[in-house]
Amino acid sequence: MKTQLILGILISSLSGFGQTIASRQEKTLPVAFAPNTVSKWTLAGEIIDSVSGKPVPYASISVYDSDAVRSLGGTTGNAQGYFSLTVPMANTYSIEASSIGFARTKRIISAQSEESQMSIRIALKALVHSINEVTVRASKPIVEEQLDRIVYHADRDITAQSGMATDLMRKVPLVTVLPDGGLMVRGAANVKILVNGKTSVLSNNPTELLRQLPAESIKTIEVITSPSARYDAEGGTIINIVTKKNLAQGVNATLNGGVGSTGSNAASSLSATYKKWSFSSGLTGNWFYNPFSGITDLYQISNGNRKRLLSQQANGKYDIQVVNANAGLEYRLSDKTRLLIGYNRRIRQVTTDRDAYFDWAGGDVLLAGGHFYSRSQANTDDWNVEYSHSFKRTQQELTVSWTGGITQNQTVMTPAVPAQSDTRSQNNEQVFQADYQHPIKRSWLIETGVKVTLRTIGNNVSDSTGHRTSTLSYQQQIRAGYVSSQWDLPKKWSLRTGLRLEQTINRIDLEASQHQERYLSAFPNVLVQKRLKNARSIKFSYGLRIQRPSAQFLNPAVATLDPVSQYAGSPLLRPEHIHTGEMGYNTHAKGSSFMLSAFARRTQQAISSFNELTNAGVLMTRFVNLSSQTDVGLNLYSSTKLWQHWQTIFSANVYYSSLSGGPALENLTNRGVNYALGTMSTWELPKSWAVQLYGGYNSARVRLQGREGAFTYYQLSIRRSLANQKGSLALGVDNPFSNRATWVSYNESNTFAFRSTSYQYNRGIRLTVIYRIGKASPKQESAKSRERRQSDLKEDQ
Repeated sequence: MKTQLILGILISSLSGFGQTIASRQEKTLPVAFAPNTVSKWTLAGEIIDSVSGKPVPYASISVYDSDAVRSLGGTTGNAQGYFSLTVPMANTYSIEASSIGFARTKRIISAQSEESQMSIRIALKALVHSINEVTVRASKPIVEEQLDRIVYHADRDITAQSGMATDLMRKVPLVTVLPDGGLMVRGAANVKILVNGKTSVLSNNPTELLRQLPAESIKTIEVITSPSARYDAEGGTIINIVTKKNLAQGVNATLNGGVGSTGSNAASSLSATYKKWSFSSGLTGNWFYNPFSGITDLYQISNGNRKRLLSQQANGKYDIQVVNANAGLEYRLSDKTRLLIGYNRRIRQVTTDRDAYFDWAGGDVLLAGGHFYSRSQANTDDWNVEYSHSFKRTQQELTVSWTGGITQNQTVMTPAVPAQSDTRSQNNEQVFQADYQHPIKRSWLIETGVKVTLRTIGNNVSDSTGHRTSTLSYQQQIRAGYVSSQWDLPKKWSLRTGLRLEQTINRIDLEASQHQERYLSAFPNVLVQKRLKNARSIKFSYGLRIQRPSAQFLNPAVATLDPVSQYAGSPLLRPEHIHTGEMGYNTHAKGSSFMLSAFARRTQQAISSFNELTNAGVLMTRFVNLSSQTDVGLNLYSSTKLWQHWQTIFSANVYYSSLSGGPALENLTNRGVNYALGTMSTWELPKSWAVQLYGGYNSARVRLQGREGAFTYYQLSIRRSLANQKGSLALGVDNPFSNRATWVSYNESNTFAFRSTSYQYNRGIRLTVIYRIGKASPKQESAKSRERRQSDLKEDQ
């Protein structure tokens, strides 16, 4: 009855949006020996990390007699490190606990009388190998699979500290980094980026966000393929970047700089901790510069005959400059309560200079070549405030947060002298969120919460005379509530289910029209896992997600790139609904790991670009909804330690795509196989040296009107660690055996064909220097009741 009352109160918060969450705090059950009436003991306890104090999930526990000769039983702990088993009554027991990456630990326990109880907590020490004063956790894998995600441990990758976050993403399983810096996961570009579990105004723009994060500041990258209801339903896949945090008392600083032939970066961070106060700040600058060239051919098709209308040749330079400054202040009001305040300031400028020449065969029209220039500047300010309180019961926690941000952007394009377009926009975003989690039992956790997101986007375009040619005002409200539950069931089964409701209200005001829409969407998810013997497991999951069109896709204003290339959005564009089912298997043995997953994804109203040839011979690109898109594929990841200091990783993603445009898009269809292959080898050499070679190949991707660009990449990195972990020197060489990369894309319909060949000069070399001031080995964070289950980890900011 008490459990039903708690569930009723939690579920009512979903529709109440802000009603008080009441709960009854039960007395915490001690971890203990408790004799029963059948001459047996029930043994229960907790396995933790000896350094961090955090639970060690799925540890193996064996119980022997006092001489450690006769086995009395054994079991496996759950995701929180808890275990329980029944053994024959005896006066003394020998308990042995072990887990991958930790040293085996033995304890001798004496049974107590029936009236007394004893709390049992076993601490495991991580395996550590020391090489010339450099500590390497060699036994821990770089990539591991958890219940709902794949985690890439950048802090365990000994050559992963140079460059920016984009460079690390190329090493993450399931993730593809496009030549322009964009991301895809399992072939889908609807990816949402979180930093320490939090959104920002750049969360839906992975390219820009990744250019502002130094690789050295990243602890882990989590690819969440089966997000729980706690997360926003936005995005087909969530990538959570967890940054490093130094909790050592005193002042610590890091200096990071790199210079290269295609880009340079500089970064510094400062942190100070004194008693209950913690302060952190960072300053990052990133400069990317790369020449490019390309050839474009446009053909007209009539009665099966193909005639070339246009040939265009272009070459130029692409420059990106990004500066990011951040500061954070944390105050621990008590051991269970804290307040966090953060601020970020970002400045970005992108310039493109190119010369284009046209060969027009469509008639008497003469298209003059010339110099084409565009410059885009953006300033972003965002703030966040978070309050969290942990109750007496483990995992019982309340978190309330607010995030706000403003982005101002101006883009000036000069397609032909003296014409010019000036586009100015402002994005204002506010997010209010409250989350509460409550453990009903040790094996049953309930989470619930509410969230309100408010966005206001203004956009106007003017010509060279200052005359306003178009305006757009876009307002969006998203009100959400959720309930999520996870059970650790008997026989090593785990079950997580959840439901999230999101109400979306959109209003689009144009100069001559207005469009409004309101819709309520339900997003269920379910995940089942079975833990097998010998560190193996199998899981099944299903989830429904959404991808709403951005303001760029909704703006119908025509933007001119050059005399023969234009693009425009549509205010009637509908959101994508993404159904994803997944089945996965993983195993570990003797330093090697193997992961295999199969997935099926169906995207209703998939958002895609669509090209049309106008009567004036201009190629117009619009954003449209497809009738449907279906992807079915396999993902493979394997890690093998050939020798003690040589590790090799291989990954393969293969999927079949089928796209249908429907009657509105000429009933076009297309289908085909896509694949991506990657490998990485790391050698640990004497005297703190390390060498890493990684690379990959991505096939051309199927699109409704054709295929888009196959490409390859590879890099050699050499790193030398400084004494006492004070820093490192790294030299990286990108694509040394090819001067430029070729990216070929083509589109074809019943009336025209379009082929584009782009060349990017991606051969590069860069030198990175990292130096740390202060304590080299930061103090590890103590165990916290706010630590969630392993299936839904939440890192502190």
